[in-house]
Amino acid sequence: MEDDKKLRNSELLPTGDDERNMSLFDYTILWSGMTINIVAFSLGAQYYNGGDGLSLWTMVLVMLIGYAIVTLFTAMVGDIGTKYGVPFAAYIRAPFGYKGANIAGLVRAIPGLYWFGFLTYIGAGSMNKIFNILFGFDNLSLMIIIFAAIQILNTMYGLKAMAKFGWIAIPALAIMFLAILINTLNKYNITIPEIMAIETKGGYSFAFAVAGIAGGWLTMALNGSDLSRQIKRDKNYNELGFFKRNKRALIGQIIGLMMVGVITMLIGVASGITSGYWDLNDVIPDLFTNNLALILCFITVVFAQWSTNTAANLLPPALILLNFSPKLKFWMSTIICGIFSIAIQPWKIQSSGGFLVDVQSWISQMLGPIIGIMLCDYFIIRKTNLNVSDLYTYKGKYYYTKGYNISALISLFGSFLLGLNFGDYAFFVGLFSSSLIYLCLMYKFNPNSFIKCV
Repeated sequence: MEDDKKLRNSELLPTGDDERNMSLFDYTILWSGMTINIVAFSLGAQYYNGGDGLSLWTMVLVMLIGYAIVTLFTAMVGDIGTKYGVPFAAYIRAPFGYKGANIAGLVRAIPGLYWFGFLTYIGAGSMNKIFNILFGFDNLSLMIIIFAAIQILNTMYGLKAMAKFGWIAIPALAIMFLAILINTLNKYNITIPEIMAIETKGGYSFAFAVAGIAGGWLTMALNGSDLSRQIKRDKNYNELGFFKRNKRALIGQIIGLMMVGVITMLIGVASGITSGYWDLNDVIPDLFTNNLALILCFITVVFAQWSTNTAANLLPPALILLNFSPKLKFWMSTIICGIFSIAIQPWKIQSSGGFLVDVQSWISQMLGPIIGIMLCDYFIIRKTNLNVSDLYTYKGKYYYTKGYNISALISLFGSFLLGLNFGDYAFFVGLFSSSLIYLCLMYKFNPNSFIKCV
């Protein structure tokens, strides 16, 4: 049928074992490359907020909890990719319906498009400074266009191509961050114990901070199956429990997200406390005066944004667009999303010095209800048993009401509105209330969904 063909874009079909070519090492490098970026560095300085925010010890705890939440959620959603090879854009049809999936996909795509544009702006700023030092050339707009085009081209070649830039970004950034830390301590005559002992006013609540840390990576948690479906799996994966089945994904994220993320943010805190700067493009000139050192640092910043932006921010919206318009080719949807992301100029949304903290919190409020519905649907209602063929059959069991699952849509918008009334706890309220509302509505109106698929 013509409607079935619309659901079967080649990029959205399940991956087979022969297509799973990512090793644990590849996956760890991919996550490390995504985690080392300007946002991770800058959030530390912005959570400190000139002494009005969080203390460093509180921040360490916040980061560990926030990243642990993301790691667990990404692995849980990733189980869909491990077992069935299905991407987010296809699985979301199960809880939301074939047409309703477009609504959830649009909500998911917004943060990715924002971050791709913003990080492109940061990387282009570093490119512009390099050209200014070497040739006296200064044209930020041109650099944004060039850098965006390079990243779009890289994304078109898939995850393996994206992961390769982690090999450049990770060692280069490790060296640069070490140099930043050493120069910061020397220039401002301060020690690490003294930095850790600095008192703050605690201007951010603990819940708000955890939600903010988690919010930045909930985008990738939702797309956990997009990554895990390309990781090599054990031949007897169906006989293994959840943790053994997903051990590669969990280990890769514990190292690549939690460890790398905490270290990156702490160095950003040290810089923010001493210099007051949160942007690496300002931090670098503050600490280095030699032109060669400046150029090498700015090159590193460029690759840091590159390694994050492709897999974390451009790939997911490109796949979601394919669900909207299955006749598109992947390279077409990648170009469209990349151009749109730059056209909206998200770097202009900078209302205050701590704007990244606010953006992270907004994202967590938007995405918490979706991930709550997905996890409830997959683990509680379907008990990890998925009828894959019906995901690609328009009049299959996920058709619901003319392609929309009203239970999921009510849960999505109802829990989001409910969360808005709980301030700093909006993410947690949205997450848990969406699961509960969805479970009750599905039990009432779609009881057959609770039957295990065979």
